[in-house]
Parts: sequence; structure tokens; C-alpha cells
Amino acid sequence: MSEPSVLVEHVGDVAVLTLNRPQALNALNTELLDDLVGALRSAQSAGAIVVQGAGRAFCAGEDLKETLAPRTGTAEELRVAFRQLQDLTRLMVGAPCPVVSAVHGYAVGGGAEIALTADFVIGGPGARLKFPEAVIGHAPTGGITARLPLMVGLLRAKQLLLTGRWVEPADGLNWGLYTELDDDPRSRALELATELAAYPRRSQSAVKRAIELALVPQQETYLQMEVELASYCFESAETAESFVAFRNRDRLRSDPSITP
Repeated sequence: MSEPSVLVEHVGDVAVLTLNRPQALNALNTELLDDLVGALRSAQSAGAIVVQGAGRAFCAGEDLKETLAPRTGTAEELRVAFRQLQDLTRLMVGAPCPVVSAVHGYAVGGGAEIALTADFVIGGPGARLKFPEAVIGHAPTGGITARLPLMVGLLRAKQLLLTGRWVEPADGLNWGLYTELDDDPRSRALELATELAAYPRRSQSAVKRAIELALVPQQETYLQMEVELASYCFESAETAESFVAFRNRDRLRSDPSITP
């Protein structure tokens, strides 16, 4: 029997959620989306939550070898996946407890969005983060178009979202994408989460909610807009051609497992 795509472990009052598709760099498919949404819902009563990846990556974004509409390939099925991606944002932002992400290796596209939606983002020395959606004919769907400009500034956000450039760990720390860097981000994330879980829960929840409401008071409006824009992009022949090219690319290229 195969392991679930998300492993759930409770360490004291901390719920540790581990994305568990290491053979695919924890790339997002429908099973992982289902499992992660369910795991986050079940972890809402924890004192703190850690989100991390198994193997050598946090999450390499959408698995284009499977697609997020595997049964029908229709826009309707794709919208279901978009809503699940956005549920991840809602559940992490709306969690009454602090959420800590541990970014080691690749955090790409939707994976980067998941990482940066956390309240604390611990990066490792080999963290590799980027948003390639606009370069391959896609569009973000996890609310990052609203959150990123507030995190790094308008021009930096446009640079990252429109060019798909890699973000090195030191740059990510300087720009405000990481709370801190650590040689072992998963251990540090658990250590921090354990500390946070010991603080008064009502105060933690109230302060977190106030900050989020000040940051993105119209979150639902932004999320709905992203669904519409992503659906519009997916209707393009350019996008279809780009995805086919990715699936058929030369296996001898460097980092052949990276998915946007």
C-alpha cells in the first residue's frame, strides 16, 4: 500500500504536515491537493502548524506530467483544482494558530505560494524559489498577486512574477520573503512552532487576524480574479503548446524534474 501524499505527525501541540511525493519533488497533483486541504482543515485546533516537504524539495509547483484536470481536461475540472489551491491559502491565512513553512530545495509556482502564505517562512541554504507562471502561459491562483507586492514592493513583485527568475536564499531574506535562514529549516521550523504553540492561543489568533485583515482586506476578491485570469490563460493555444513542450523536453537537461 502506497504512503499518503501528505504525512501528518503531531509533535506535542504542533501539527507537522509533510508533502510526500519526493520522487516528483512534491509537485502538486489532485491527490496531494486533496490530502493537503484535508490535513490543514484537521490541524486547525493545533497550537501551531508546520508545512514542509519530503526529500530534496519543498514543492515544485503543479505537476504538468499529470495536470490538475486529469479526468476530463476541461476548464470546469481545472476550476475545481484552482479552488483547492485557494483553499490552501484560506486555511493557512485563516488558521487560528501560527503556520510555519520550511523551505529546503525547490519552491516553485504554486509551491512558492504555499510557502509564502505561512506566517513564518524558514529558508534553507539551498532554497530555490521562483514564479514561472507568466513565462509558460499560466497565471498564479493562490493569492500571490495580492500578497507579493506588499511583501517585496511593487517593482520587485513585477520582476519576480513577470520574468520567472530564481530567488537566491540571501536575496529572499533581504527582500522579506523569508523570516530567517537556517542550515536545517525543517528542524528550525519545528523549534519555532513549538515555541509559538506555548503562547496564549486567543492572543495569537487575534493578532494574526488583525494583521491579515490589514494586509489583504479584499482577499476573496483577489482570489476570484485570479481564477478568472488563470482560466483565461489556460484557454490559449500558447499555454497548451508550452505544457506539451515541457512534458516532451529532453530528459538530459539539468534539473529535469522541476515543474512550474
